Amino acid sequence: MRHIYPSMWSALMFTAMTIIPFLPASAEQEQTPSAKDLFRQYCQDCHGPQRDGRGPLRPLLEQDPANLTSQITQAKTDQELFSIIKKGRGEMHGWSDTFSDEQILGLVRYIRKLSP
Repeated sequence: MRHIYPSMWSALMFTAMTIIPFLPASAEQEQTPSAKDLFRQYCQDCHGPQRDGRGPLRPLLEQDPANLTSQITQAKTDQELFSIIKKGRGEMHGWSDTFSDEQILGLVRYIRKLSP
């Protein structure tokens, strides 16, 4: 049986301590998009980059998308916003097939940050 000498042990520990902090925790965590990223990818075309409901697809819709910075939207409860995103409302379809409940909660928190 081989023995690990103190100098080898020190070198091994030093190597582990300098490499491990730079390794990703998991591939899943690394690929999880932020609420801001989700908004940009899925919501911005209708709600607009300023979140005022004036996105580039607005002219193609019968109803104007919600202004997410308005007092009306900000007065809605988190549960109401969650339900609207999950199930849809008006011309906006529900996103339950695309977003997890955790992602929808993240979007609700992101919308809350938009209040002027």
